Amino acid sequence: MNLPADTKPQLHPSSEDELDELLFYTPLSLDLVSALAGDRPLSESENATLESVQKTRGEKYYSDLLYTITHRFFSPPAAREMWNNVLRHKYEMSSILKRNIRIAVASLDYLSNLTAELQSPTLTDEAFIADLVRLSVHDGLTGLFNHSCCFQKLDVELQRFIRYNTTVSLMMIDIDNFKNINDTFGHQTGDDVLGEFGRIVREEARESDICCRYGGEEFTVIMPLTDAASAAVLAERLRARIAQSVFDGKTITVSIGVAASGENVRTSQELVRRADAALYEAKNGGRNRIGIDK
Repeated sequence: MNLPADTKPQLHPSSEDELDELLFYTPLSLDLVSALAGDRPLSESENATLESVQKTRGEKYYSDLLYTITHRFFSPPAAREMWNNVLRHKYEMSSILKRNIRIAVASLDYLSNLTAELQSPTLTDEAFIADLVRLSVHDGLTGLFNHSCCFQKLDVELQRFIRYNTTVSLMMIDIDNFKNINDTFGHQTGDDVLGEFGRIVREEARESDICCRYGGEEFTVIMPLTDAASAAVLAERLRARIAQSVFDGKTITVSIGVAASGENVRTSQELVRRADAALYEAKNGGRNRIGIDK
């Protein structure tokens, strides 16, 4: 089945923002998408899951489906057309061969042989792809989310604030005089301290909090549904825990800046700027303390 050139769907990769959103969005499993395509019966709970995802994601639902199969990013209008074409191709192949052709195989054939969207397709285990995604958003030393992921998740929470007026706070944390550790004991010891520090940050954070390594010895904790006063309580708990802990035989302290979303704080850049200013207020005040944005 060869599609005339003028009837082939015009497929375009999505914008960078849409790509980031798909990457950080928890993807549907390939097994679930395969069941949706008719490769096996769907359970009631799976039907409910798909209905919920479709309702939540809206027009981006088809981008999610195709990303799960191909790990390629397509804009919603193109993705919907492609999904329908791939399904039709799957059913036609199954009819001709008189056996079920799974959606992954049909997609590979359609995208490589009919539309040439995949120039050099490769078979890759889904778990391997999941590992790559995990590595792309986490800091290798501490296991926390990395700098770019920090901003992506901040953007999501601030959009929620703008839409639903749900406050989000940001904790900016800096290890005091960390350069002295590297200079005195070496960078390997410094890395060990950072790794242990990241573990403690995770332990002190709540389940809903998002812990990130911002860069070097700076860390952030994004706190959804939390105002500045409540965030300051959590910051003090973390500061005290760090001051009482021993890191590879050494003690350290931290300075912390806290800021929250508000009428004049509606972007991730502004929230980070204010938390950073509060952090430097804490450092200028003598370190081992908390600064709160006014």
